[in-house]
Amino acid sequence: MTIKSFVTRFSKGAATKQVYVYEMWARWVARAIQFILAIIVCGLYGNRVDRDRKDGNPQAAAWVYALFVAGFTCVTCVVYAVPNPFKGLQPHRLFAWDLILFILWIAVFGAFAAIFLKRDEDEYQGTSVTLMKCAVWVDLVNALLWFGTGTYGGVRTLLGRKVNGKIDEYTGKAEDAINAKVDKGLHNFSMKLNPQNKETV
Repeated sequence: MTIKSFVTRFSKGAATKQVYVYEMWARWVARAIQFILAIIVCGLYGNRVDRDRKDGNPQAAAWVYALFVAGFTCVTCVVYAVPNPFKGLQPHRLFAWDLILFILWIAVFGAFAAIFLKRDEDEYQGTSVTLMKCAVWVDLVNALLWFGTGTYGGVRTLLGRKVNGKIDEYTGKAEDAINAKVDKGLHNFSMKLNPQNKETV
């Protein structure tokens, strides 16, 4: 196998794959942020639920619901992080579930915003109002992130062929440019090794 054929074979598809690698990393970063924020919510609201359980008090519905949504969010992020979890079904095609989680998080935000955002006292039913106000904004960020990934997934699904075609078109041009430079570089290298040889390697 000549140097040229090796380099050409190695570089074939490299530019195209690189674009999809960037997309995959962006998806993993988004899911990681969503997972971390859901864990934070579990900590903020789970403390109240655990205290009620230990004290023998009835569980507050809003806090239990928030833990339910945060738990489903964590599970979703873990599943989405697994490479090819659905046997060829790309995760962005599940955008409807992202949008469902967006609605669930908006409900969490609305419930706790109604309870805490207008309160001036330090505590409400044994819970720090200041801490819960922070939690409310974390809920909103969670909702917006799921709306963002759901919207991206929807657009990516509906316009998938056009997007893939454009990516392939631009990366195909990049591959051609790379291969042309490889050809030129190998030719120059060959001429330096053997100036009398006019043929390329």
